[in-house]
Amino acid sequence: MSKKVFLNAKTFDGYKDSDIKKCAIFVEDEKIVGILYDENPDTRGYDVIDLNGKFVVPGLVNPHVHLFGTGMPSKVISGGNSQKAVMKIVNTKLGDAILGILVKSAARQQLLSGVTTVRAVGDFKYSDVKLRDKINSGKVIGPRLKVSGPAITVPGGHGDGTFSMTSDTEDGLRALVRKNKEAGVDFIKICVTGGVIDAKVRGEPGEVKMNEAQTAAVVDEAHKLGLRVASHTESFKGVEITAKTGVDTVEHGAPLTPEMAEEMKKTSSAMVVTYSPALPLQKLDPSITKLDPICVYNTGIVVDNMTQGAKDCIENDILLGMGTDSSCPFATQYNMWREVYFFQKRVGVSNAYALSVATLNNAKVVGVDDVTGTIEKGKCADMIVMSRNPLDDLTALRDLDMIVVRGKIIENPRPKRNGNIERELDGISLNL
Repeated sequence: MSKKVFLNAKTFDGYKDSDIKKCAIFVEDEKIVGILYDENPDTRGYDVIDLNGKFVVPGLVNPHVHLFGTGMPSKVISGGNSQKAVMKIVNTKLGDAILGILVKSAARQQLLSGVTTVRAVGDFKYSDVKLRDKINSGKVIGPRLKVSGPAITVPGGHGDGTFSMTSDTEDGLRALVRKNKEAGVDFIKICVTGGVIDAKVRGEPGEVKMNEAQTAAVVDEAHKLGLRVASHTESFKGVEITAKTGVDTVEHGAPLTPEMAEEMKKTSSAMVVTYSPALPLQKLDPSITKLDPICVYNTGIVVDNMTQGAKDCIENDILLGMGTDSSCPFATQYNMWREVYFFQKRVGVSNAYALSVATLNNAKVVGVDDVTGTIEKGKCADMIVMSRNPLDDLTALRDLDMIVVRGKIIENPRPKRNGNIERELDGISLNL
């Protein structure tokens, strides 16, 4: 048995009303077995790691990730011949090998940036399922991983032709749910609306693709099989459908009417906002993002909708999470800290509240809050350590001194950052 004690830790436990407290954290194998606030705790039998007053928060939880990309802007995502050429490669044995390398690297980057739990919400050919199994077996060191496999939608829906499977009938959609269940997924991802990049009309992002009956069929089939449902939903009309049908997590989101809020509360539904791709696509020049002006305009609508949706969730006591939507342009696999920063600025909450959303709330969204999301006795030892106080400045999360994932220590973690992307994102951060 591995027994460690982290001394002189200035700790934020993950609860939004908490402050920093100096303590000693006792860990046996993967679990936190005790937290003592004594000045001189008894450490006999434990390997001592003296943090010398550094700051400790729970490992970040990122509930909205695609593992197949890096966040580099590309015209491939907009469709056309470039996308067709890439998909031809994906659907080969060589493509399988490339996907394996990509998803493994992406998960590693998430971990090195302080994300100890990831929910992957749509990847190619069950590459996410294969990686999860390797991590769980100990063959690969990575974050705790919950996976959906390919997303499910209707023809012409978001991800059709890439990371989504489609059917235009309710029976066909139910069959796709069963197919994913048989493949070993942890939950079901659907795409009720289109996305910003899909939209062809200025002022109409998030066009509804799956109707209420189709969405209800997927939710019913998934719930019968014990699976939760997450839905890509970027418009008011889309959220109206997801609220009525009992979708468990609304990804991206939009403003809520009192009736929609009540429906979500009845079914304990949550909303997950994603500023990491939205703000860069809104604020950067299209020559940089490689997107057309319609996408830029529509992204501004989505940003405003997400912000109001987040505020509506807080007002109505609806579970609220945040995720990076990694793989989208400028949404890298290592910038969850930026999502926390963007969220705090846009939603107008305290640093402690934003951190609690990125840890405890997100763990609830993923369904692992009994295991992780806070630093307390009985939880898994998922922690990140930094030199500056994140309650004073959330940029402290960018440069970590240590990551503890399921009790294992990674010292001086250094994700591979893209300098060009970082300079553009730093410019956005300065002007929020």
